[in-house]
Amino acid sequence: MIIEFIGSTGSGKTTLIAEVQRRLAEQGKAVTSFDLVAKLLGLGRVAHPTIRNIIQDLVGFPFFISSLYQHRSFIVFVLKTLARDRTKPFLALNYLRSIVRKIGTYQIIRRYERDRIVLVDEGTLCSAHLLFVYTRSVYSREDIDKFCSVVPLPELVVCIKASVDNLVQRSLQRSDPPREMRSKKQKLVEQFVNRAANVFDDLTSCKEIRDRSVIVANPTSADDAREAVVERIAKFILYYDPCGEQIRRVPAGRMDQDVVIG
Repeated sequence: MIIEFIGSTGSGKTTLIAEVQRRLAEQGKAVTSFDLVAKLLGLGRVAHPTIRNIIQDLVGFPFFISSLYQHRSFIVFVLKTLARDRTKPFLALNYLRSIVRKIGTYQIIRRYERDRIVLVDEGTLCSAHLLFVYTRSVYSREDIDKFCSVVPLPELVVCIKASVDNLVQRSLQRSDPPREMRSKKQKLVEQFVNRAANVFDDLTSCKEIRDRSVIVANPTSADDAREAVVERIAKFILYYDPCGEQIRRVPAGRMDQDVVIG
């Protein structure tokens, strides 16, 4: 079961994934997508983000190639979007490499981990960040709807939100910011953060994603508040019924009550 975490740069996805993984370890086995990929090469824990990406590039590429026909509609959509937006060749190649990595990892999970909970950071849905945030053109609702209809979907989606001010500050303080934010220009970072927030709001309102998603606010400091967020996400995952017609959801603002069909 694939659980993808989405949200703007600086929203704290990686930190929350680690905490949710620890919480789920009490109930059953959960792994991250990178740990799964690294295991295929017999590697231990690797922390450096660039090295992690290279490992996933190498391992995932054959799986991407083998799934070209299966995901042809999504790949065509990506190519058309990059061409329409006149993305610079170097950036377009870099974005394509990232999307190849995401699809390859998605296919690895599908093949090897059918019975485990796999927590994914920067998965297929985060391709929207590359296609609709770091661009000079204005995306439309039709673009979002088309993206949602062709992108390889996880079973569940956890959307992490935070205030724009916090997102900007975290993005400026990151040691490994996205290429587009390396200039550290606050006005540019604010522009990307605001645009990303709108993109992910639009994604979670799509019918394909709406009923399989939960939206949580990542607290800045309070341990009790963070613990409540981790608990809510864990319940959301554990009460999902993959064989049912509906997804069991944790009602917003009612974390102390039983999970109900939503």
